[in-house]
Amino acid sequence: MRRDVRGAYNRRSVFVAEKIVTPPPSAWKRCAARLAAEPIVHFFLIGALLFVAHRLVVGDPRVIVVTPGVRAEVARRFRDSHARPADPSELDGELRGWEREEALYREALRDHLDRNDATIRKFLADCVRSREALAIPKRQPTDAELESWLATHRSLYEAPRRYDYGTVAFAKTDRAAAAERDGYERSLKAGTDPRTLGRSIVGGNLTAEQLNERVGPALAAQIESLPIGRGQRFENEKELLLVWVNAVEGGLPSADELHKRLLADWTYAEHKQATDQAVQAIIDRYRVEERP
Repeated sequence: MRRDVRGAYNRRSVFVAEKIVTPPPSAWKRCAARLAAEPIVHFFLIGALLFVAHRLVVGDPRVIVVTPGVRAEVARRFRDSHARPADPSELDGELRGWEREEALYREALRDHLDRNDATIRKFLADCVRSREALAIPKRQPTDAELESWLATHRSLYEAPRRYDYGTVAFAKTDRAAAAERDGYERSLKAGTDPRTLGRSIVGGNLTAEQLNERVGPALAAQIESLPIGRGQRFENEKELLLVWVNAVEGGLPSADELHKRLLADWTYAEHKQATDQAVQAIIDRYRVEERP
């Protein structure tokens, strides 16, 4: 009877000890489940994964790799600036300079100097524009396109016409006025210099608008229509006149010069328009938000 009681007591003691020593099997699982449900934990896990992926793909930003392409570019720059290839020691010095510059450039990016300096910001924006401009192929305009350009921008190429003219007047109050004009005209046709004929010459080098103001619409129209070197009779209420044109300046340039200018201006305008469209396409990818 006593042995049975002792046996039962011993079994109960072992059972109690096991309950005290062994922890609840599901407690850590419940704790892990609560952590896994927290958004902040998800955020840190995703950030860690992105950091690892970036390092695997891009590499350590503080490691500068000198590739064959870098060597070739440094050698090209030296050749362009010195008009000769670099020797090994010169190339090595240029590469060391490139490495120092690259290190400082990366440090500037780490410190966000490209975002806070207006000059650098504008320079980078201009680099994007230059890149887009270089990618646009050039093409030759057709004759119709050049003619259309000239019609639209004629004032850029056509200088105002200027008339170098001369006039000699014979007063109608003089009975010999008509005869004197006839004699003067014959002398001009014979090639005599009008400055030697003893008559005052009134003239100038004027535009059509200035001619209108100085001699009146009728005589101005006469001067504008005259062939160079040929005299023409004219008269007003008080005088008999002999008018001639020495030279006409202005108008459009020669055909060859005009074509060169049209081609250059059309090409520039066409390329600029295409560049502006390419740059605008980049800008349109972004959405602008204003916040108070």
